[in-house]
Amino acid sequence: MKKVFYSYLYYLIMLMIVCIILASLYFVYAWKQEQPQNQDYYKSFTELKSDTKEHQDWQTNAKTTKNKDILITAIHGGGIEPGTSELAKLISKKGDFNLYSFEGLMKSNNQKLHVTSTRFDDPKLIKLTNKSNESISIHGVQEQKKVVYIGGKDKAMAKSITKALEKEGFNVEKSPNYVNGDSSKNIINQNDTGSGVQLEISTQYRKSFFDNKRLDRQTRENPNDYKQSIYDFAEAVTQGIKEQTTKN
Repeated sequence: MKKVFYSYLYYLIMLMIVCIILASLYFVYAWKQEQPQNQDYYKSFTELKSDTKEHQDWQTNAKTTKNKDILITAIHGGGIEPGTSELAKLISKKGDFNLYSFEGLMKSNNQKLHVTSTRFDDPKLIKLTNKSNESISIHGVQEQKKVVYIGGKDKAMAKSITKALEKEGFNVEKSPNYVNGDSSKNIINQNDTGSGVQLEISTQYRKSFFDNKRLDRQTRENPNDYKQSIYDFAEAVTQGIKEQTTKN
């Protein structure tokens, strides 16, 4: 009888230990989902501009087209979140969409130029956003798996882009809370409709866009080093946008 009791007690204790471990892993995962990706050095674009030099530390690229309804942005381009401004430009070109990109040009530590989307107050971007019905923002997220997180307030447009990306074989998942793009203060949600879409592309996917999986400036600025995957991605996003806009 004692053997049965001790055996039962043993398995009960082991079960409790497993439950505690699983609960701990869950809480760590949930905590991570809520954490911001980084702490910005500058609290706004205005502050950044006053402390740095345009064309030396950073540059902006803005383009307006006949299609004034759609704006493609990459506010963490260049060396900040490598691959995002290059992709944004391809999408803009393919769809004949308006474009705004902010690109870090520093030889190192471009992360210092990262200003979060809710505080990015460049008047040039605000002007473009105010004239647009739809904003699609391209970002990079530090994930080692191949994933595209999609968020923002425009759920219908997000669904259309998701469908187009998945059709091309890209892995798309719902954004973690810290990059979900749902804030009304997010620049993508400051347009005429008050809603936009935010794409967060993992490091591994962005590396796969370029030869030898390199994200250095020399590689990114040479279209001969672009892989077919970056064109496929840009085409899918373009098609997703167009399919949704034709429904409205």
